Amino acid sequence: MACVLQIGAGGVGGVVAHKMAINRAESGGVFSRIILASRTLSKCKAIADSIHSKGFGEIEIDEVDADNVESVVALIEKYRPKLVVNVALPYQDLAIMEACLRTKTHYLDTANYEHPDNAYFEYKEQWAYDTRYKEAGIFALLGSGFDPGVTNVFCAYAQKHYFDEIHSIDILDCNAGDHGYAFATNFNPEINLREVSSKARYWVKENSTLGEICGSLHSSHCGAHASAPHSPNATQPTNFSQDSRISSDFAQKLCNSSVANSVSLDSNLALNPDLQEDKIYRKFEREEKHFALESNTQDLQNVPYFNGQWRDVAPLALMKEWDYLGVGVKNSYLLYHEELESLIRNIKGLRKIRFFMTFGESYLTHMKCLENVGLLRIDEVAHKGGKIVPIEVLKTLLPDPASLAPRTKGQTHIGCYIKGLKDGKERVIYIYNICTHEECYAEVGAQGVSYTTGVPAMIGAKLICEGKWGINCEKITNSVCSDFLGSASDASLQRTRSASHSLTSHNPKNSSATLEFENLDSNGLGCVPSFNADMPKGGESQGLDSNQGSGVWNMEQNNPDPFMEELNKQGLPYVVVEFDENGSHKVLEDGRKK
Repeated sequence: MACVLQIGAGGVGGVVAHKMAINRAESGGVFSRIILASRTLSKCKAIADSIHSKGFGEIEIDEVDADNVESVVALIEKYRPKLVVNVALPYQDLAIMEACLRTKTHYLDTANYEHPDNAYFEYKEQWAYDTRYKEAGIFALLGSGFDPGVTNVFCAYAQKHYFDEIHSIDILDCNAGDHGYAFATNFNPEINLREVSSKARYWVKENSTLGEICGSLHSSHCGAHASAPHSPNATQPTNFSQDSRISSDFAQKLCNSSVANSVSLDSNLALNPDLQEDKIYRKFEREEKHFALESNTQDLQNVPYFNGQWRDVAPLALMKEWDYLGVGVKNSYLLYHEELESLIRNIKGLRKIRFFMTFGESYLTHMKCLENVGLLRIDEVAHKGGKIVPIEVLKTLLPDPASLAPRTKGQTHIGCYIKGLKDGKERVIYIYNICTHEECYAEVGAQGVSYTTGVPAMIGAKLICEGKWGINCEKITNSVCSDFLGSASDASLQRTRSASHSLTSHNPKNSSATLEFENLDSNGLGCVPSFNADMPKGGESQGLDSNQGSGVWNMEQNNPDPFMEELNKQGLPYVVVEFDENGSHKVLEDGRKK
């Protein structure tokens, strides 16, 4: 069994530690030794005391400065764990990844890296560790929370079991809980408010015509209410079989096109006729402010990305009414979320992907007022001869998310609404989980938002420790990589070098395809595959299994089946429903009954 070091003792950290201790007791010791470390030792002690009081045994605690690589290295060397579970702040991801690299220790986190001085997040700086992790023979699992995390696995599971091609994905995040406060955030206020106040974006593939894009998401399936006027194109039948090959010069075409440089709300509404312009948050919009907010809201652009295009939208500008099964109709706002960045690369046939989160009128009104007076700023401002960061002051004033647990009532509902083809026919599948705040508190002393993030982190750690994910385990390759490897019969792509330089693809359709490159780079990992040309240095082979499963991997690049099985066992059972053309649905799988 395994020694696991957990860094981070916030609300999510408490859930992870509790669930590891529970599984140690129930599964014969999969986590033989659990060490919990944080900058604040008193937080670790409170969690350890809670675990003990609930009869789940003892865990060890320690201090660490997760911003300091040397401090993390010293902690890892002290305990020599099999795995580091990072549930600290996303600003600290790179420091902890670097420490794991230096000590050759497996790594797991729940959210991708964010720069502390810029409200922007992406995977590239973490993907840049892929080559070095491959060389070190260690495994990094990125985003093992719920969204990202479980949502990625839902998509991989749908791809494996329910579709030949997936054409559109809507990820839906609804918190229908009530904590009783006029305004509070369910997780770290600074992270939450930076995420929500930043620009939204969705992705569309280059060869999807306007009619195809509109048709693919316009249906009233899942009880979704199309409250915007119908586009003439939206009523046309969708022919999903006409998916042409990806063209290599798409990035240049986008840069040269007027459409690529147009970021009007009207153009985005035309591509999303099922959405409407928000009337709550924008009600308090002011063109003139007494301060600049460039640090929060970057310029809106349409940016080429992986044979498609990111389309930026102003924060909280577009919304939709979704009927969440078992919860009801909620206003859901288009956001950007990090799992989109990797799912675009790894889901075969994808043409459009969006992310939505629910917000009530009170939350939006408070947030806009805070933005208007400058309390969402993340830059330093002068104050009484010193410097303060307004959003950090706001974080101090707001309730600690951990304190919300005993007061929060209601449910969360998070799922993936997926359309595509199976056996030549259009299909709509919705995979979701409903979690009850009160039940989470009774089990581990946390509210549902922390629970839905912490449990998947524990599941990811469990699968790594059990040898079901990670080294010498099946990987699901990049979607374009699968096509590339599957068709790589040209002699120029089959140059034989030493076996240690081979790049092996493991996927459901081609479990033993091997591709070897003639032009080896300085690391011996091969020339840059064309589908990874946009990757950072060090990430050129991300998604290719070149060293027995080591490297940096996203959730959907691993076999989804064992993870889905654990969701049903660990308190987050999933439900799979299929919708017909009339919007009626039938249940295909229901983990709540197992």
